[in-house]
Amino acid sequence: MSAADSTEPAASPQSASISGTAAFAEALRARIDERRADGRNLAVLLIECGVVGHLDAAWGFHIGDAVRERIAAALRAEVLRPGDVLGDLGRDDIACVLSTVDGPAVALLAAEKSLRALGNPFWIGDDEIYARPSIGIALYPAHGDQPESLLQRAKSACGIARDDASNAAIYAEDQENPEAARLLYENRLRTAVSDDVLELAFQPQYDLRLGQIMGVESLLRWRDRTRAPIPAEDAFAAAESAGRVTDLLSSTLNRALRNCSEFRYSAGLDLRVSVNLPGRALLQPDIPDVVARALGTWNLRPGRLIVEIGDTAVLGEEPAARETLARLKELGVKLSIDDRGLALSSLFWLASLPFQEIKIDVAFARDPAGEAKAGRILQSIVELAHMLELEVVAVNVADEAAAERLKELGCDYMQADYRGPALDADNFVKRYGFDGG
Repeated sequence: MSAADSTEPAASPQSASISGTAAFAEALRARIDERRADGRNLAVLLIECGVVGHLDAAWGFHIGDAVRERIAAALRAEVLRPGDVLGDLGRDDIACVLSTVDGPAVALLAAEKSLRALGNPFWIGDDEIYARPSIGIALYPAHGDQPESLLQRAKSACGIARDDASNAAIYAEDQENPEAARLLYENRLRTAVSDDVLELAFQPQYDLRLGQIMGVESLLRWRDRTRAPIPAEDAFAAAESAGRVTDLLSSTLNRALRNCSEFRYSAGLDLRVSVNLPGRALLQPDIPDVVARALGTWNLRPGRLIVEIGDTAVLGEEPAARETLARLKELGVKLSIDDRGLALSSLFWLASLPFQEIKIDVAFARDPAGEAKAGRILQSIVELAHMLELEVVAVNVADEAAAERLKELGCDYMQADYRGPALDADNFVKRYGFDGG
């Protein structure tokens, strides 16, 4: 009888329940030894129920414990057979050993039956709570012959299951594990931040009214991993994890301002320079001091530095972030909104904050040169920004026709790959210096 077809109740004393990873691993090892002796297969199902941690935080650990007990009871009653093993590995992880299975299809059927068993709501007073689990599956001997490897691979499959419509996945050696990739990326980026090996590339910004280059946006690049720009929020998240936010900001600012000075003295380019900060970075109270020191070091007029803020939601939630923003304004630097998720309603309270510029991604407008409706929307945004005394920088401009249309609509500046990609400092000077284009 397969695990998926079994309707035997969990009350059987032969269906073991084990608490703790080490104890579960030993029970799994015993089942592996049995299968090694008889040549049959077994399956490990790793069930992630993220709801338990949320219950702990919302209602207390006693409620989380109660729901965990109900989850375990449902699995014992509706899925597991005598001889199978149920393991409590942590607040949100439950593991099952299906002691014998004929193959992966049976293990998947058992996972589907588990999902059905846990699909009904758990009632907390008058509130319905759903477990919404994801299940990763590893098979012996196909995916390993040791408890540790089978558990790791079942957990890895959980990362795939979370993004799959079925919420269940069998481990495959060649499948991409997004969780593992993300963890490696974060760890390597944290090391790169700590070792100060991030570099800057500079993308030109053009004055649409004068038709000439007027500034650059500095973009972080990772020398040893990729030549593509790194999102500022990723870099600062890594810096926050490593306790190096101030160091990253200082390094980025000083590199940007140093190159800005070099552009002026060696290439005859008197440009403003933009530096990106995620909104959460404003929670660091020493940011204005770091900015002031960098401006002094490179003898740059404060107004030539534009601090672009992404994810402005933190400004509505954290008074400390608004205070840091006000201190930056007092320094004389220019403040720019670079928040693609900005809701229209947010403009009402953003109007009270000391921004002087807003960036808009015109890629969403498809073809501002030819779309009448898109043109009217863009014109309204530009006019609204000007009424709020904000200059407008258009990004992701497609071509010269779109740039001309934006100029007609009153847009102030633009940056666009078709007019110039982001370049390192040396190549920027070669292209845009005294004799450059």
